Amino acid sequence: MASVNRVFGLASGLDIDKIVSDLMKAHRLQVDKLRQDKQIWQWRQEDYRTINSALLSLRNTVFNLKLQGSFLTKKAISSNTSIVTATATSTSTAGTYQVKVNSLATVAMNASTEAIASTDFDPNATLVSQQDKFSGVDWNTIWDPETHEFSFTINGQNFTFDGDTATLNSIIAAVNANKAAGVTMFYDSSSRKVVITTTKTGDNNPGGPEITFSGSFLTNVLKLDSTKEQGGTDASFEINGFAVTSHTNTYTINGTTFNFVGADPNQIVTVTVEQDIDAVVNVIKNFVDKYNETIELINKEYYEERYPDYRPLTDTQIEEGKLTDKQIDAWQEKARSGLLKGDAILNWVLTSLRRVVSGIVEGFTESVTVTTSSGQQVSVVADRLSVIGITTGSYTEHGKLYLDENRLREALQSNPEAVMQLFTRTRDENGNEITETSKKGIAVQLYDALNSAISRITSQAGSAGAFYDQSYIGRLIRDIDQRISAMEEWLANLEDRYYRQFTALEQAIARMNVQSMWLAQQFMGTNE
Repeated sequence: MASVNRVFGLASGLDIDKIVSDLMKAHRLQVDKLRQDKQIWQWRQEDYRTINSALLSLRNTVFNLKLQGSFLTKKAISSNTSIVTATATSTSTAGTYQVKVNSLATVAMNASTEAIASTDFDPNATLVSQQDKFSGVDWNTIWDPETHEFSFTINGQNFTFDGDTATLNSIIAAVNANKAAGVTMFYDSSSRKVVITTTKTGDNNPGGPEITFSGSFLTNVLKLDSTKEQGGTDASFEINGFAVTSHTNTYTINGTTFNFVGADPNQIVTVTVEQDIDAVVNVIKNFVDKYNETIELINKEYYEERYPDYRPLTDTQIEEGKLTDKQIDAWQEKARSGLLKGDAILNWVLTSLRRVVSGIVEGFTESVTVTTSSGQQVSVVADRLSVIGITTGSYTEHGKLYLDENRLREALQSNPEAVMQLFTRTRDENGNEITETSKKGIAVQLYDALNSAISRITSQAGSAGAFYDQSYIGRLIRDIDQRISAMEEWLANLEDRYYRQFTALEQAIARMNVQSMWLAQQFMGTNE
C-alpha cells in the first residue's frame, strides 16, 4: 500500500478524516457483505458436517445390524449357579445339558513344615536385619558370607537376591512375577509359614511333583520339603451321562463353556442354552433409537424457519449499535437458522433412508408367526420391517420409526432365522450371492444408502479432519477469501487516493492563502 503524507484540514478547516471515513463506508459495505456470505457458508458447512457425523454414527449401528452374529447370540441358564455356570456364544448349539460335578480341579500346594521365624519377624525388613529371627538357620550356608548373595530355583527358573536389600515379601513378589515359574507364593503371618501353589489346576505331572525347587534358602530358611507336596487334582464331572476329567474347572462343548464352581456328586444341574432374544431385541431397539435421532436432526435442519432479513452481524454493526451479548446471540441465532431449509441433498438423504426402511426385501419368502389386532395368530412373510413390529408414524412425523416390542419378540420366537435374514440377507436360498439391491436385507441396503449419503455430503461440505478441503463449500469459501483480500487491497488504495486528493486540496488552499496575504500586504503598502 502506498504511503501518503496526510494533511488534516489546517488550511480548509475540513474534518478530512471524517470525510474520508464516510466516503469509505459505502465501499466497505461490499467487503462486509462478502464476510457475511462467508460466515453463512461456514455455518452451512458446520450444519452439513453435524449431519454427516450423525449419519456416520447411525452407519456404525447399522453395521452391527447387518452382521448375523448380532442375531445368533445365545444365553446359557443354569439351575444351580453355586455348582455350575455357563457362557454361551453365537456358535453355541441350543439344547439342554444335565451336568453332575463330582470334584473340582485343584492346584498343587506345598508349605513350610514349621514356623520359619519368631513372632516378631518383619517380612518387610531386610533379611540381614532379620536373620537372627529365623529358626535354626546357619546363614553362612545360605548366602555368601561377604556379599550376602544367594540363589534358588523353582520349576527351572533361577532367582538371585542380595540379603542386604531383599525382604521376604520382595522375594515372594519376584517369584510371583515370574510367569514361567508357574507358582504363587505367600507368607501367612498367623502360622508364620510360607505357602506355594501352582498357578494351574489339575494333576499336570501324574506320579511326580508339580513344584520342583532347589536351594538352601527354600529348604533351610523357608522349611519347604518337596516330599510334602499335595498334588493337584483334575476335575471330574458328567455331561449328559458322559464322564469327563479336566485339568481345569472349565470345559467347552458345542460352543458353550461350562464353569465348575462347586462339587456335589448327588446334585444334577440343568444348563439350558437358547437364543438370547433380549440381546437381539436390544440391538434392534438401539437401531430404531439411533435412526430416529438421526432423522430428527436432519428434519430439524430441513424444515427449520429461515430469516433472510437476518444476516450475520459485522463488527461495525456491533460497535455502532452498542449491542449486548444477549442481543448479539439472539440475532445470530436467527441469522444461522434454516440455512439448510428445503436443501436438495437433505431431501435426497431423507428419501433414500425412508425408501429402505419402508421397502420390501424382494424374493424373500421366510415367514414368522404373529398375533393380529383381533388376537388371531397368523403366518406372515417377513419381507418388510412392519411385519416384525417396526412401523413409521404419521406423515407429520417425517419418517419416525416405532417399535412394537411384543410383536418383535413373537417374530423372534417363531422364526429367528427369518428375522435375521430380513436384516442381513446377502445370499439367496441356493447360496448364491445377491447382486440386486432390492433383494438384499434391510440393514445391508441401509448401510449402502448411508455410505452414499455420507459421501454426497462430504463432497458438498468436506470433513473437519481434512488437511485441504476440496469440497464444493470449501472451494467457495476460498474463493470468497480471495475476493475479500482483493477488495481490501482495492479499498486501501482508494483510501490513499482520497487522502492524496484532500492533501492536494489543502496544499492548494494553503498557497491561495499565502497569495491572498501577499496581495493584501501590497494593497496596504500602496495606500500608504
